[in-house]
Amino acid sequence: MLTNAGKIYLALGAVALVAGIGLGYATLLALGLALLIAVLIGRLWIVRRPRVAASREVVPERVRAGRQAYSNLTVVNQGRRRTSGGVALEQFGDEQLPIELPGLEPGESAVVTTELPTDRRGVFRVGPLDVTRADPFGLVRSGEPDEGISRLWVHPLVHSLEPFPSGIARDLEGPDSGEALEGGVTFHTLRDYVRGDDLRQIHWRSSARSGKLMVRHNVDTNQPRSLVVLDTRATSYSAEAFEDAVRGVASILAASMSRGFEFRLLTTDGLEMNHMMPSAAIMDRLAELGLSFRGSLQDVLDVLQADLGGVSLTVVTGQVPSTELAPLNRFRGRYEVITIAQFTPETSDWERGIPDAILLSASSSEDFARAWNQTSRR
Repeated sequence: MLTNAGKIYLALGAVALVAGIGLGYATLLALGLALLIAVLIGRLWIVRRPRVAASREVVPERVRAGRQAYSNLTVVNQGRRRTSGGVALEQFGDEQLPIELPGLEPGESAVVTTELPTDRRGVFRVGPLDVTRADPFGLVRSGEPDEGISRLWVHPLVHSLEPFPSGIARDLEGPDSGEALEGGVTFHTLRDYVRGDDLRQIHWRSSARSGKLMVRHNVDTNQPRSLVVLDTRATSYSAEAFEDAVRGVASILAASMSRGFEFRLLTTDGLEMNHMMPSAAIMDRLAELGLSFRGSLQDVLDVLQADLGGVSLTVVTGQVPSTELAPLNRFRGRYEVITIAQFTPETSDWERGIPDAILLSASSSEDFARAWNQTSRR
């Protein structure tokens, strides 16, 4: 394959050769022939490609952003001649990492360890490897890709957080308020039927007396519960602000998981996760998460209309008008605390639109963690 320099040599050589012949200039003719011969020599130089096989192991396959991960590349010379070594290009996501390969005798193998970049959250393809051979002039290059491909999951950075931004400690007796998690066996009260309720919980005698459907509100008195809503719309963030928002959500979920608290995560593009999933699977999904043009906060809040609440409701978003958060007023009686985390450098007037809600406006995930913990300690 011709490099950019090789393409220039070939074009100039052809032009000089034609001009030399047409105009009768021996100098141009000689220059054109010299350029073309250089390209031909380069092509002959790389005819003997190195027969090298490669396999890799990524260690570890899952890593938190900023921590170390390595590609252990095992290279074997399958040819009959000694390879001289050189530069190979390892594909990493959309980038290519240069790797220095040692010279190998026939049948000899070597392990080359390369540190992989983990500064960005995401799921990255590692491989294939292009074993490159180039001529001394850099005009022609050959690459022979291997077939092995691995994956590296870079999980979002996690900050140390208190589990809830209200300073609520876990009650050894368990919460038994109307905001406690529904689905247990402890009867708390009767309430109006809401679409989506289990019909088996309808209390027919009370419904007959009141003239409207009434259902039993049973609560789980064992676990605090948090609900997190993440706005993933591309219109709400810059790329950097969205990364901060994902780190903030990852920190909230990690705090709940480390304490065994129940949680549920909903995103505006339809993703749903909860405490029943393995922690690695949750972080994998967050590593894969990207900006979307689907859904809205209103859609998510409509889905939650039948949700009976818990201890904490947290909405994580970016630069959105306060009118989009106004429907949160419907949930004031269902959660002990409602928190709005806004990732934007600009100020917000949400506090006037959402009475009793806690507003955390942060320009980075570090600022968010600091504000969250300060609020928790009050």
